[in-house]
Amino acid sequence: MACCFGVLGDPISHSRSPRMHNAAFAALGEPHRYHGFHVSAAKLEAALVGARALGVAGLNLTVPHKQAAQPWVDVIAAEAERTSSINTLVLRDGRWHGHSTDGAGFVAGLNELGLPPRTHAVVLGGGGASCAVVDALLHLVPPCRVDWVSRDPEHLPDWSNGPMRSNVRRHGYDALTELLCTADLLVNGTTVGMRGGPPAFPIAIALETMRTDAAVIDIVYPRPEGGLLDRATALGLHAQDGLPMLLWQGVRAQELWRGGPLPQFAIEAMRSALYG
Repeated sequence: MACCFGVLGDPISHSRSPRMHNAAFAALGEPHRYHGFHVSAAKLEAALVGARALGVAGLNLTVPHKQAAQPWVDVIAAEAERTSSINTLVLRDGRWHGHSTDGAGFVAGLNELGLPPRTHAVVLGGGGASCAVVDALLHLVPPCRVDWVSRDPEHLPDWSNGPMRSNVRRHGYDALTELLCTADLLVNGTTVGMRGGPPAFPIAIALETMRTDAAVIDIVYPRPEGGLLDRATALGLHAQDGLPMLLWQGVRAQELWRGGPLPQFAIEAMRSALYG
Protein backbone atom coordinates (compact mmCIF):
# COMPACT_ATOMS: atom_id res chain seq x y z
CA MET A 1 0.00 0.00 0.00
CA ALA A 2 1.30 3.44 -0.91
CA CYS A 3 1.87 5.79 2.03
CA CYS A 4 2.27 9.55 2.21
CA PHE A 5 5.19 11.24 3.97
CA GLY A 6 6.31 14.85 4.04
CA VAL A 7 8.06 17.78 5.64
CA LEU A 8 6.34 20.82 7.18
CA GLY A 9 8.17 24.14 7.20
CA ASP A 10 8.17 27.86 6.50
CA PRO A 11 10.00 28.43 4.20
CA ILE A 12 9.94 25.08 2.42
CA SER A 13 10.70 25.68 -1.27
CA HIS A 14 14.45 25.24 -0.69
CA SER A 15 14.07 21.81 0.94
CA ARG A 16 15.86 18.90 -0.70
CA SER A 17 14.16 16.38 1.59
CA PRO A 18 11.51 15.38 -0.99
CA ARG A 19 14.06 14.44 -3.65
CA MET A 20 16.15 12.58 -1.05
CA HIS A 21 13.35 10.50 0.46
CA ASN A 22 11.63 9.82 -2.86
CA ALA A 23 14.97 8.49 -4.15
CA ALA A 24 15.07 6.03 -1.25
CA PHE A 25 11.52 4.83 -1.96
CA ALA A 26 12.33 4.41 -5.65
CA ALA A 27 15.51 2.46 -4.90
CA LEU A 28 13.54 0.17 -2.60
CA GLY A 29 10.84 -0.34 -5.22
CA GLU A 30 8.19 1.11 -2.90
CA PRO A 31 5.21 3.23 -4.07
CA HIS A 32 5.37 5.76 -1.22
CA ARG A 33 5.65 9.50 -1.87
CA TYR A 34 7.19 12.32 0.15
CA HIS A 35 6.09 15.96 -0.27
CA GLY A 36 7.12 19.38 1.00
CA PHE A 37 4.27 21.30 2.65
CA HIS A 38 4.41 25.02 3.30
CA VAL A 39 2.90 25.40 6.79
CA SER A 40 3.07 28.66 8.73
CA ALA A 41 3.45 28.69 12.50
CA ALA A 42 -0.21 29.67 12.89
CA LYS A 43 -1.35 26.59 10.95
CA LEU A 44 0.88 23.95 12.56
CA GLU A 45 -1.83 22.53 14.83
CA ALA A 46 -4.30 22.24 11.96
CA ALA A 47 -1.65 20.58 9.76
CA LEU A 48 -0.74 17.96 12.37
CA VAL A 49 -4.36 17.21 13.21
CA GLY A 50 -5.22 16.96 9.53
CA ALA A 51 -2.24 14.75 8.72
CA ARG A 52 -3.23 12.38 11.53
CA ALA A 53 -6.81 12.23 10.24
CA LEU A 54 -5.59 11.49 6.72
CA GLY A 55 -3.30 8.71 7.93
CA VAL A 56 -0.05 10.33 6.81
CA ALA A 57 2.53 7.72 7.81
CA GLY A 58 5.36 10.03 8.82
CA LEU A 59 6.51 13.62 8.82
CA ASN A 60 9.61 15.72 9.20
CA LEU A 61 9.50 19.15 10.83
CA THR A 62 11.82 22.01 9.96
CA VAL A 63 12.02 25.73 10.77
CA PRO A 64 10.03 27.03 12.67
CA HIS A 65 8.20 23.95 13.95
CA LYS A 66 10.73 21.73 15.75
CA GLN A 67 10.10 23.18 19.20
CA ALA A 68 6.51 24.29 18.66
CA ALA A 69 5.09 20.86 17.79
CA GLN A 70 5.28 19.27 21.24
CA PRO A 71 1.70 20.00 22.41
CA TRP A 72 0.30 17.94 19.50
CA VAL A 73 2.68 14.97 19.84
CA ASP A 74 1.47 12.02 21.91
CA VAL A 75 4.73 10.20 22.69
CA ILE A 76 8.11 11.97 22.80
CA ALA A 77 11.41 10.04 22.61
CA ALA A 78 14.17 10.67 25.15
CA GLU A 79 16.46 12.69 22.88
CA ALA A 80 13.56 14.89 21.76
CA GLU A 81 12.50 15.37 25.37
CA ARG A 82 16.03 16.43 26.36
CA THR A 83 16.31 18.98 23.58
CA SER A 84 12.66 20.11 23.41
CA SER A 85 13.06 19.60 19.66
CA ILE A 86 11.19 17.23 17.33
CA ASN A 87 12.08 16.80 13.68
CA THR A 88 10.57 13.37 12.90
CA LEU A 89 7.04 12.11 13.52
CA VAL A 90 5.84 8.53 13.15
CA LEU A 91 2.12 7.75 13.11
CA ARG A 92 1.62 4.55 15.06
CA ASP A 93 -1.82 3.30 16.15
CA GLY A 94 -3.28 6.72 15.49
CA ARG A 95 -0.76 8.52 17.72
CA TRP A 96 2.12 10.81 16.79
CA HIS A 97 5.48 9.58 18.11
CA GLY A 98 8.06 12.38 18.11
CA HIS A 99 11.82 11.95 17.67
CA SER A 100 14.87 14.11 17.04
CA THR A 101 17.24 12.65 14.45
CA ASP A 102 19.18 15.90 14.02
CA GLY A 103 21.78 15.07 16.68
CA ALA A 104 22.60 11.66 15.24
CA GLY A 105 22.64 13.19 11.75
CA PHE A 106 25.03 15.92 12.86
CA VAL A 107 27.47 13.44 14.44
CA ALA A 108 27.42 11.18 11.37
CA GLY A 109 28.13 14.21 9.18
CA LEU A 110 30.93 15.37 11.48
CA ASN A 111 32.49 11.91 11.25
CA GLU A 112 32.63 12.25 7.46
CA LEU A 113 35.32 14.91 7.95
CA GLY A 114 37.64 12.21 9.34
CA LEU A 115 39.07 14.47 12.06
CA PRO A 116 40.33 13.64 15.55
CA PRO A 117 37.70 14.05 18.29
CA ARG A 118 36.68 17.67 18.85
CA THR A 119 37.35 19.01 22.35
CA HIS A 120 35.86 22.53 22.35
CA ALA A 121 32.87 23.54 20.25
CA VAL A 122 31.12 26.86 19.82
CA VAL A 123 27.50 26.54 18.68
CA LEU A 124 25.51 29.51 17.37
CA GLY A 125 21.73 29.73 17.68
CA GLY A 126 18.95 28.66 19.99
CA GLY A 127 16.53 26.87 17.63
CA GLY A 128 15.64 23.21 17.55
CA ALA A 129 18.55 22.16 15.35
CA SER A 130 21.07 23.94 17.59
CA CYS A 131 19.59 22.26 20.68
CA ALA A 132 20.00 18.86 19.01
CA VAL A 133 23.60 19.66 18.01
CA VAL A 134 24.54 20.76 21.52
CA ASP A 135 22.95 17.65 23.01
CA ALA A 136 24.83 15.44 20.56
CA LEU A 137 28.17 17.12 21.32
CA LEU A 138 27.63 16.70 25.06
CA HIS A 139 27.04 12.98 24.57
CA LEU A 140 30.09 12.32 22.40
CA VAL A 141 32.71 9.91 23.72
CA PRO A 142 34.94 11.55 24.81
CA PRO A 143 32.58 14.46 25.60
CA CYS A 144 33.12 17.84 24.02
CA ARG A 145 33.03 21.13 25.91
CA VAL A 146 30.40 23.42 24.41
CA ASP A 147 30.05 27.19 24.51
CA TRP A 148 26.54 28.02 23.34
CA VAL A 149 26.03 31.48 21.83
CA SER A 150 22.75 33.26 21.14
CA ARG A 151 21.37 36.76 20.69
CA ASP A 152 19.45 36.11 23.92
CA PRO A 153 21.39 33.55 25.98
CA GLU A 154 18.88 33.64 28.82
CA HIS A 155 16.37 32.00 26.48
CA LEU A 156 18.67 29.06 25.74
CA PRO A 157 17.79 25.85 27.61
CA ASP A 158 19.50 25.83 30.99
CA TRP A 159 21.25 22.49 31.20
CA SER A 160 23.59 23.67 33.96
CA ASN A 161 22.01 21.27 36.46
CA GLY A 162 22.02 18.22 34.20
CA PRO A 163 24.54 15.37 34.01
CA MET A 164 26.64 17.33 31.47
CA ARG A 165 26.47 20.62 33.39
CA SER A 166 30.25 21.06 33.56
CA ASN A 167 30.54 20.87 29.77
CA VAL A 168 28.13 23.58 28.56
CA ARG A 169 28.00 27.34 29.11
CA ARG A 170 25.67 29.99 27.66
CA HIS A 171 26.89 33.29 26.19
CA GLY A 172 25.85 36.32 24.18
CA TYR A 173 27.63 37.27 20.96
CA ASP A 174 29.84 39.70 22.86
CA ALA A 175 31.85 36.70 24.08
CA LEU A 176 32.19 35.00 20.69
CA THR A 177 35.55 36.36 19.50
CA GLU A 178 37.32 35.27 22.68
CA LEU A 179 35.65 31.84 22.63
CA LEU A 180 36.80 31.15 19.07
CA CYS A 181 40.45 31.49 20.05
CA THR A 182 40.45 28.06 21.71
CA ALA A 183 37.67 26.32 19.77
CA ASP A 184 38.35 23.48 17.34
CA LEU A 185 34.75 23.39 16.09
CA LEU A 186 32.28 26.15 15.15
CA VAL A 187 28.71 25.21 14.26
CA ASN A 188 26.27 27.71 12.78
CA GLY A 189 22.79 26.53 13.78
CA THR A 190 21.12 29.86 12.97
CA THR A 191 19.20 30.74 9.80
CA VAL A 192 21.80 33.33 8.74
CA GLY A 193 22.52 32.54 5.09
CA MET A 194 19.25 30.68 4.55
CA ARG A 195 16.84 32.05 1.97
CA GLY A 196 14.56 34.37 3.92
CA GLY A 197 16.80 34.34 7.00
CA PRO A 198 18.78 37.20 8.57
CA PRO A 199 21.43 38.69 6.28
CA ALA A 200 24.25 38.70 8.86
CA PHE A 201 25.34 37.70 12.34
CA PRO A 202 25.14 40.25 15.17
CA ILE A 203 28.93 40.62 15.01
CA ALA A 204 31.67 39.65 12.56
CA ILE A 205 32.74 36.00 13.00
CA ALA A 206 36.50 36.09 13.67
CA LEU A 207 37.41 32.80 11.94
CA GLU A 208 41.01 33.96 11.61
CA THR A 209 41.45 33.57 15.38
CA MET A 210 40.55 29.86 15.37
CA ARG A 211 43.04 27.01 15.65
CA THR A 212 44.53 25.87 12.34
CA ASP A 213 43.00 22.39 12.78
CA ALA A 214 39.52 23.77 13.46
CA ALA A 215 36.38 22.79 11.58
CA VAL A 216 33.47 25.04 10.65
CA ILE A 217 30.07 23.48 10.02
CA ASP A 218 27.17 25.54 8.72
CA ILE A 219 23.95 23.51 8.79
CA VAL A 220 22.38 25.92 6.28
CA TYR A 221 22.07 24.63 2.72
CA PRO A 222 22.59 25.31 -0.08
CA ARG A 223 25.94 26.80 0.85
CA PRO A 224 25.68 30.60 0.57
CA GLU A 225 28.25 32.02 -1.86
CA GLY A 226 30.81 34.16 -0.06
CA GLY A 227 29.43 33.10 3.31
CA LEU A 228 30.89 31.54 6.43
CA LEU A 229 32.15 28.36 4.75
CA ASP A 230 33.85 30.14 1.86
CA ARG A 231 35.71 32.24 4.42
CA ALA A 232 36.67 29.12 6.39
CA THR A 233 37.97 27.39 3.25
CA ALA A 234 40.03 30.44 2.31
CA LEU A 235 41.69 30.30 5.74
CA GLY A 236 42.53 26.60 5.35
CA LEU A 237 40.00 25.42 7.93
CA HIS A 238 37.91 22.29 7.51
CA ALA A 239 34.45 23.26 6.21
CA GLN A 240 31.16 21.41 5.83
CA ASP A 241 27.68 22.56 4.86
CA GLY A 242 24.35 21.15 6.02
CA LEU A 243 23.97 18.40 3.42
CA PRO A 244 25.75 15.60 5.36
CA MET A 245 23.61 16.33 8.44
CA LEU A 246 20.50 16.43 6.24
CA LEU A 247 21.42 13.08 4.68
CA TRP A 248 22.03 11.25 7.93
CA GLN A 249 19.09 12.69 9.84
CA GLY A 250 17.01 11.57 6.86
CA VAL A 251 18.44 8.07 7.04
CA ARG A 252 17.54 7.91 10.74
CA ALA A 253 14.03 9.16 9.95
CA GLN A 254 13.59 6.47 7.28
CA GLU A 255 14.68 3.84 9.79
CA LEU A 256 12.11 5.07 12.31
CA TRP A 257 9.35 4.98 9.69
CA ARG A 258 10.41 1.52 8.51
CA GLY A 259 11.11 0.07 11.94
CA GLY A 260 14.54 -1.20 10.93
CA PRO A 261 17.86 -0.47 9.18
CA LEU A 262 17.93 1.13 5.74
CA PRO A 263 19.92 -0.85 3.14
CA GLN A 264 23.17 0.74 2.01
CA PHE A 265 22.01 0.99 -1.61
CA ALA A 266 19.04 3.10 -0.48
CA ILE A 267 21.36 5.38 1.53
CA GLU A 268 23.52 5.87 -1.56
CA ALA A 269 20.42 6.67 -3.62
CA MET A 270 19.54 9.34 -1.06
CA ARG A 271 23.07 10.74 -1.20
CA SER A 272 23.05 10.89 -5.00
CA ALA A 273 19.69 12.66 -5.07
CA LEU A 274 20.79 15.12 -2.41
CA TYR A 275 24.10 16.06 -4.00
CA GLY A 276 23.00 15.80 -7.62
